Amino acid sequence: MRSMTSCFNSTLYRKTMFRFWPLWGLYGLLWMFILPLRLLNEYFDMLRWDSTLTEAQQWLSERCYQIPETLTGGVWVSAFFGVLAAMACFSYLYNSRSACMMHALPLRREGLFTTQYLAGLSFFLLPHLVVGILTAALELTLVPSEQWYRIFPSLGIWLLVQSATCLFFFSFAVFCAMFTGHILALPAFYTILNALVVVLYALIVELMSRFFYGFPSAGYGDPMNLSLVYWCTPLYTLSEACGWNVSQVTENGYTMTTDTWYLNSPATVAGYAAAGVVLVLLALLIYRVRHVESAGDVVAIPVIRPFFRCGVALCSGLCLGTLTATFFNWSWSSLPLSVCVMIWTCLGWFVAEMLLKKSFRVLSAWRGGLVITALVGLLCLSFFLDLFGVVQRVPQADEVASLSVSGSFSYPNDSGDMYLDDITDPDTIQQFIDLHYAMIQARDRSNYNSNAYEPGDNYLSLSLTYTLNNGSTLTRRYSSVPIFQGETELLGSVTWCAKQLAENRDLVEQCYGFDRMEEGRLVEAYLYNVWNDQENYSSDLYLNNIAQQDLESLWQAVRADFDAGTIGVRYLFDDEERQKNTLVTDLVFVFEVSAPTPRNPDRTTTNELTITLTPNASRTMALLAEYNLPGEDYALRYHYEEEGSADLPSTYENPYTGDVQVKSGPVMPNTMDQEIEQAAAPAA
Repeated sequence: MRSMTSCFNSTLYRKTMFRFWPLWGLYGLLWMFILPLRLLNEYFDMLRWDSTLTEAQQWLSERCYQIPETLTGGVWVSAFFGVLAAMACFSYLYNSRSACMMHALPLRREGLFTTQYLAGLSFFLLPHLVVGILTAALELTLVPSEQWYRIFPSLGIWLLVQSATCLFFFSFAVFCAMFTGHILALPAFYTILNALVVVLYALIVELMSRFFYGFPSAGYGDPMNLSLVYWCTPLYTLSEACGWNVSQVTENGYTMTTDTWYLNSPATVAGYAAAGVVLVLLALLIYRVRHVESAGDVVAIPVIRPFFRCGVALCSGLCLGTLTATFFNWSWSSLPLSVCVMIWTCLGWFVAEMLLKKSFRVLSAWRGGLVITALVGLLCLSFFLDLFGVVQRVPQADEVASLSVSGSFSYPNDSGDMYLDDITDPDTIQQFIDLHYAMIQARDRSNYNSNAYEPGDNYLSLSLTYTLNNGSTLTRRYSSVPIFQGETELLGSVTWCAKQLAENRDLVEQCYGFDRMEEGRLVEAYLYNVWNDQENYSSDLYLNNIAQQDLESLWQAVRADFDAGTIGVRYLFDDEERQKNTLVTDLVFVFEVSAPTPRNPDRTTTNELTITLTPNASRTMALLAEYNLPGEDYALRYHYEEEGSADLPSTYENPYTGDVQVKSGPVMPNTMDQEIEQAAAPAA
């Protein structure tokens, strides 16, 4: 009779399960408290606080329906217990005596590996099954039968998704376990490989931001723009994929939530579960050729050791080199930064060699350290010379599908600041491209560490994100770029380009977002920073005594003045022109916007639009005078009074005749209101 080779040993399986029962027992107990015990406790709390049985059952039904909300936290639980299970099941690999004993058993390596792997996987699947059965029993007992069609699929989603995440993380930990012979190196490798790609990406981006003018550092923008970075960071990706969100529908221009919830990305979870199966097969192949004598080595597979040395050296150079340069305030000087990165790269190489040889006698490996240090030095040199044209990369207008802008480079400080998404107008995009190009041309003049640096009369900050026609994005960020009053008419200068944008009324209107605000309902308005004569300080004045019709009239007056160019005017410099044409006081409109939820279909939220008052806004100022605002105890003041420049002249336009009224010297509290009322008297 032909003999058969077994790939599973039940005796070893039971021994492993009984030996490490505290691990899977703790995991199961954790989920017992998270699901059935918590639901049961909260259900009886509802009854204890005088809720009716029907209300408690309805509440429990909703809580059972929301069980998949625990999956996002469950991803982190799976990652933590996954590496613990791998350390437990394959702990025999990290001790010479244990490794020799286990491999002396009458078991093929395939059978030994499969038995230990299935035992570790059972640490998760069996507790899941028990918790799922107990939770289902609770639902059958306490939840009305007409709700079962909603709650049981939610429980099934939790069971499948949590098991899939455990499959991936445990398989990944087992894969890491095959590369090391030291039990403490396993959690280190596991943690590093979980975040290696995103950390390397962030470190390289941070280094590039120190060399390339305008290149955004890792702290700005989303480092997950690259799909490779996204997929190679499983904790982040699975946390996003396991989100439990409510579906939304749009009706009559309003976005409303429904009673239907869904998992963000089941396909992503399934993909990682399939990747877990692949990792197990790869781990088995590595296990078959792994030497028993490697127990105790930091890296057990010889072919991986060069990659380990280079990886430790590169990460040390990028991370510790950048930190050292930052500590000594050298981070924006190319030569000291490069030297710091090269020194730490060399040190990292020798540290890796010490870990591999378990000895301090590693100076014989100087050749490899010299090579990796030279390569990093060449990388820094290529960055310094900008061999890849990163700094000069400015797209053509016809290459840009849309543009997102954030920043501030003009006065006054109200809702007109430059924060816009999805700019598609070709002329506006071209204006921003012109400013972008001008800032690049003037980069030596803008660099504080440059010998050509010149302090400006004002400074602008701007972040540009181009979405190109091919779907890629290009992001640049510039801060503290000096602009000069004497260059407002210098064609092509940074100041001239910024002025063109500040005078683009269509763009400024988009910044204020008048049309977006009108999608809601105007419910309130108030004056911000109004001078209080009685208390001698500035405060807010709510226009509570104005009828709704008058509020609408005031809003339309602001819009009319904006169209006339007498309000919402942007100034590059906080100079005499800006100060004499704006007031200290802002007018704030509050709009109510519908934001319904399944539990509160009438929920609303509010948006505010702030616009600085000007003496030339004839319609707005006339209405304020007509409504007797700000009143006897309050006063509107010119901006320069707050700055202490009381001798500057002031002007405002008569709202009825159109004549410009000139007032030399300071405008004291209530002066403006009185003069507007006098100007309005003949018309009355």
